[in-house]
Formats: sequence, structure tokens, C-alpha cells
Amino acid sequence: MRTLKTIVTISVISVFFSCLTKQKISSELTYKMRIKVDSSQNITPVCFFEINLEQDQHLYEGDWKIYFNSFKKPAIAPTDSMNFGMVHVNGDIHYIYPKAQFKNKKKGNLLTIPIAQAYLKNVSDFPVGFYLVEGKSAEKYIRMINSDPLYEQTLLPENKLAEEIYEANQRLSQVDSSKLTPILPTPKYAKVTQDSFILDKNTLIIADNNYQQSARFLAKEILNHTGLELEISNNFQKKGIQLKNWNLKDESYQLNIRDTGIEINAGSLSGMFYGIQSLKSLILNNVKDKKAILRGMEIEDEPRFSHRALMVDVARTFQSKEKLLNVIDKMSDYKINILHLHFNDDEGWRIEIDGLPELTKFSGRRGHQGPDSTYLPPSHGSGPEIDSKLGSGYYTKKDFIEILKYANERHVKVVPEIETPGHARAAIKAMEYRYHQYMDKDLKKAEEFLLSDLRDQSKYRTVQGWNDDAINAAMPSSYNFINKVVAELVNMYKEAGVPLTSIHMGGDEVPAGVWEDSKVVKDFIAKNPDVQKPDDLWVYFYSQVNLILKKYNIKMSGWEEIGMKRIDVNGKKKMEIVPELNKNEYLLDVWNNIYGTGSEDLAYRLANQGFKVVLSNVTHMYFDLASNRSFYEPGMFWGGYINVEKPYYFTPENYYKTFLFDDTDHPINPGAFNNKVRLTEQGMKNIVGLQCAIWGETLIAPENFDHMVYPKLIGFAERAWAPQTKWAKITDPALFKAQYNREWNYFTNVLNSELRKFDKYYPEINYRISSPGIKIENGTLIVNTDRRDLEVYYTSNDDTSTIKHDKYTKPITEKGVYKFKAFNPASGRSSKMIIVKFD
Repeated sequence: MRTLKTIVTISVISVFFSCLTKQKISSELTYKMRIKVDSSQNITPVCFFEINLEQDQHLYEGDWKIYFNSFKKPAIAPTDSMNFGMVHVNGDIHYIYPKAQFKNKKKGNLLTIPIAQAYLKNVSDFPVGFYLVEGKSAEKYIRMINSDPLYEQTLLPENKLAEEIYEANQRLSQVDSSKLTPILPTPKYAKVTQDSFILDKNTLIIADNNYQQSARFLAKEILNHTGLELEISNNFQKKGIQLKNWNLKDESYQLNIRDTGIEINAGSLSGMFYGIQSLKSLILNNVKDKKAILRGMEIEDEPRFSHRALMVDVARTFQSKEKLLNVIDKMSDYKINILHLHFNDDEGWRIEIDGLPELTKFSGRRGHQGPDSTYLPPSHGSGPEIDSKLGSGYYTKKDFIEILKYANERHVKVVPEIETPGHARAAIKAMEYRYHQYMDKDLKKAEEFLLSDLRDQSKYRTVQGWNDDAINAAMPSSYNFINKVVAELVNMYKEAGVPLTSIHMGGDEVPAGVWEDSKVVKDFIAKNPDVQKPDDLWVYFYSQVNLILKKYNIKMSGWEEIGMKRIDVNGKKKMEIVPELNKNEYLLDVWNNIYGTGSEDLAYRLANQGFKVVLSNVTHMYFDLASNRSFYEPGMFWGGYINVEKPYYFTPENYYKTFLFDDTDHPINPGAFNNKVRLTEQGMKNIVGLQCAIWGETLIAPENFDHMVYPKLIGFAERAWAPQTKWAKITDPALFKAQYNREWNYFTNVLNSELRKFDKYYPEINYRISSPGIKIENGTLIVNTDRRDLEVYYTSNDDTSTIKHDKYTKPITEKGVYKFKAFNPASGRSSKMIIVKFD
């Protein structure tokens, strides 16, 4: 087995540790990472980190710890285990400390600390958030900043991946623009005619009374993007853009562009809105010199699924109100109608709740934990400062009401998620903080919303490393808390004038072992014969939560586990479906279809047994997964790799058909799913929609959000809205491939025109530009891209800062190690680097 042994060198310069004794926050330290590849040993792959601190002798004398975040179970490399120790604090938080033997070493100006960590596959796998703490009081800290986030000396040739990209690009060809309907997602029916219409400053917007608000929205959008100020009228005798009320289904519309004018027909405000969005797309493609010449067109359109959702995790890495408003704009552009906001998790609580200020005062902030800290610890690289925008922040009541109104105007429904009973550490710790604030003054008030049994000795560890993140399901105060939060959410929606019909109550990844050594739980079981063991509390918990929601006429949604329970199978604990729970009308977001786990068909089994299901498949819908195997692409990879094509080719009615690669990006045997459950005709009726997700663990770099979401979101929108594809029904492999390639090629041509609109109208969105494809053929190195408007530059120098050195114009014949990027002249931005060894 090839061993990957990487050495990351972190060099800290020009800062003296004596300054730590003078102030709480001193100047920042900088460091650089370096990697070496060693294939000399035939052992399990392990990655080694080496930290070098060039400092004065003070470091060898004092008590210090270096804190950092890593979800990869790091350890001190065996070669230095006598000199340094490492402690896992909780979650992804660890620290390194010097042992006595190290302190007795000869003093010098170079400190080396090798950290062993398995599975370093890309830039997001590195430990992050380094900071140094000195002294037993643990109050003084100094942040360490990576001065080389591109890891410029990490020269890992990626020839196989580069060739795969090249071959994928070879499938693409230019489609005559006259044959394109430049609207995404693709309409149900579209026909180009010989008519045309010139939209200019004299064009009127004429609207039925039902659609006066729609007319104002259209006029505002045209003004914002084109500078054209159009007058609104209700005189249908005049020529212009006519918005008419017809007897059409909700969200459906008709759009006709003729010589005599433009007509949008709809039977609902949502249908009219989507007709306007399609017209806006055509206008933005054709506007020039404050007028747009629009081709004649007949469009009839409606969504395939009523539930088209994007989940945004604002708990782990906070996203500002302004960022969410921007996301809502793009969702509405592509007819995505549900924003699922993951408000809380172990690492943060992000919404203000009247009467429970501790939720945001304590758990809306993260920072270095001193002995009397009143906030959560750093996670996911947020660093020691409590004012860090990565770790700290929340939406005030006023902010959230503004978000609700903004989304409602754009026909986006905001579904709040209150994660329970697991992934709830932020809420638990906030309520423990509240308890300690009141315990000496008013014990009843202190215990009113307490979420944890303070004497609980249960031993468990979550997938993310936490050992104290499960709400105690046997405590009445837990349900007081949930009722309070729900009531305040209801009030906020009411104040915004927006109906609250659904709340997502979480439910995923509660580990075995929770509640097993809680006296409160044991007492509860003794008094409740229906609950015979701690695991039975799961169904009880959600039955109680459901009763709370029903009081407010709110339906409960959650992750798939709320339709399941943990049972013992041959001495092992396993989650199994509980069919009778479907009577509760839970809506299940089913994410787990990971290859090799036995859950590949879970969504279909749930739907076939009567549950309403939203397909949220990790393998095709988790946008925080890296776009490909490149070392330089940020993102997770535990569920595979996701680029814009993955959600595009997802087939809801038979997703095995396009479940082509496992989590290591190796092809899956076509017969691997032969024994898996198929979706029945009735089961298909229970698939209510699709959901994509962007989780926050790897968003330490703010630009990662856009890089991971766009243009993947457009591929998702296509699959959630557009009709079932022709290729989905084809069983012959050759015919399937030919038809798929035709449709994919058409889609990419329209997508590229969309991305050009991003460059012109939305330059603030740093969407992902695909890396170039590279192939070695007939003694030359040849390059291609997935867009004709991209330019490719390369260098064979070690310094990647000069990568825009030589422009690729012809095949390369000189041997060497080359670093390539694709550049977009319209925006000045580039793709991630890809390296090829040509020898």
C-alpha cells in the first residue's frame, strides 16, 4: 500500500512571547504549511504535521498550550510522544502541551511538533484555528494565522484527475444559440417562433388587479438590472408586458413573446412570479444599450416537485443577514421555494428568542475558554476571539422578521430548524448557564428550561466528537424549552405577516449511550411502563414534540431518524423504521444513502411504507462535499464528491441508475443495487420533493460558501423543477448514454450563458470556475476547458503566485511539472490549481 506521509511546517516569525504577559490579545503569529510525500513505508496511510515556531527561549521555559480544531482524530507522532502530549477537549477541539522531557531539552530557536493525522485528502482536512495559550490561568492567548492558505509548495501531481476532466470536457460542444431556450430550470414546454419584441423605455407593464404587486416587482427588477424605468398600467388595450389571471395550477405559468407584446398568464401569485423570473432571464441575456430584443417564444411551465429546498447551516459557521438575502435572491431566480435554516447545533445558536437571552448571549458567541467564560469554545477554525465573524453572530428578532418578509416577497418559504435532541450542545450549555445564573435566587426559574440532567454520567461520543450534546428526553423542562422556542417563532412569523406551517425538529445522529446513566431517566422509566429502556425515549420525545407543534397547527419535519427507532440486533444497536409513525404525518428529509452502509435504499423503504419523503441524498445533494478529488478543492468527501453534474443527473424515481461512484470516487459495480428496494408507484407519490444542503464545517474561508454552492445550485434547480428527463426511462446502456450526453450538453450551454450573467450582474458571487482538463497524448500535453470563454495559464515554477505566467495556446512538448488554472477574463477570477507531471 502506498503511504502518504505529509509534513506540514508552520513557521511563526517576528513575534515575541513576552508580549503575552502584557495584554490578553497580542499581535498575530503567522505560519506556513509544507507537505512532503513519502511512499517508502508499507503501512497504513498516516499524515504527519510538523509545527515550527521560531521564537525566543521563553517558549522552552513557560507553561503553554497550542489549541486547534480538527475532526480527523489527530495525535502526536510517535517519534515525539515523549516531548509533547495532546488532549482531545471535546468536539473538534484539541490542544498540544510540552512534557517535562521537552522542557529539559537544550534551548534553541526552532520548535518542532509533529502531529499525525490520517486521511489528508484536500485543503479542508488540515487542522485549523491554531492559537497559543500561556500560563495556568489560560486567559492569555495569541492567534496564529496561516500566511499561505494555498499551500503553494504542496506539489501533488493529479494526472488521472486532470485526464478525467479533459475527457468530460470532450463530451461538450457548442450549440447554436438560436436553438437554445436560455431559461433555467428548463421549462416543461418551450418553442421558439419567428416573432420578436423590442423592450425599451416605452414598454408598459399592464397588470390585472391580482398582479399589481407582481408588476411592481417586475418593474423594480428591470430597473435594477437594465436601468429601464417602465410605467405600470391596467389598460390592456395598450402594447407591452401583460400580466393576466388565468385558471392555471399553483406555481404554473404561460409566457408568450410575440410581435404584439409579451403576455404572462398565471392562476396564482407564485405562478406569476415564476413567469416573471423566466422573462427576466431572457431580458438579462439580451439587454444592450437600454433595450432588449427578445425572440418570439411560447412557454408553458410548472414544477415537477412542490418541495424544492436549500438547507443552509448557519450554526457551525455563521452567515450574515445580508448573505442570506443574497441567497434568497438566487433561490428565487431558479425557482427554489424553501429555505431550510439550520439555526442551532453543537457549535452555535443563531436566533434571538424573547425570554431566553442566554441562547444568543452565551451560545451565539465562540471564543477561547477561560475559567469563567460566558460563551462556547472555538470550532471549525473560528479562533479564540469572541468577535470573530466565523464563530460568533446571530439574527436578532428584527433581522429574522426582515428575512421572512424578504423571502415571502420572493415566494421562498423559510423553514426554521431547531435541532433536537442531539446536536443540541449550544442550547444545552446556554440553559446550564441560565441555571447557574438563577440557582441561588430562584430555583424554580433556574430549572424551568433546563435541558440536561446535571448528574448524568452517561458515556457517549458523537460522530463529530462531542460527549454532552443530547437533550434529556425525560425532563419536563426540555419540553418547556421547546414550547417556548416554538411560541416565539410563531410570534415572529405573525409579526412578519408570514404563515408558519412547518418546523424542522432535527433528529439525526444521536449516538448509542445517551440517557443510559441518568437518574432522571431511570426514575422516568420506573414510572412509565411504555418506556422500558432509554432508547424507547426516542419515540416518546418526538410524540411530545409533535403535540407541542399541533397546538400551533404546525406540521413537524425532521431528518429520517424521526420515523425510526434504535433497537438491539444480535447485541448491536441499529436504527429501524417504525411504520406506525407515519400516522403522525412527519415529513422526512432522508440524507443517508451512503454506499456500503445498507442505507442506500432507506428513502425508498420509508416512502413505500407511507412516509412523506424529501430526497436529501448526501451523495448528490450535499454541496459542502468537494467538487472533485483535487487536493486544492475545499470541502468534505465522506459522502463522495459533488460537482454541478451530480445533482443534474440525479434521478429521483430510480437514483441507483446514477449512483455511479462510491465515497472514494471509485466506480460502483452496476449490479451492486440489484437486491435493493425499488420505489413503488405509491411510494413515488410520497416523494414530495428534493433538498440540497450546505453544511458549515469547511466554510472557514468565507469564499468557500459561493464556491461550493454555485453553480451546483443550478444543477439542483434543474432536477427539482424540470420535467422527468428522456434518458431516465431508457434501459439500454448505449441509448441511455447517447441521450444523456445530448441533454447534458444542451444544459451546459444554457448554464454557461447563466454564468456570464453572474459575471455581469452578480459579480459579488464567487462561483466555482472549473479547473482545466489536461491530457498527455502523442508526446504532447494538451488542455481544454468546459467553457469557451475561459483562458488557461500555467507555470512550471515553484512559486504559484506567478501561475498566470504563460497562456496556453498550443500543445506543450517540454517535459516538467506544470501547474494550471483556468481564468475568466470577465471577472478576473480563476479556478483552483491542478498539477500535472509530464515526463
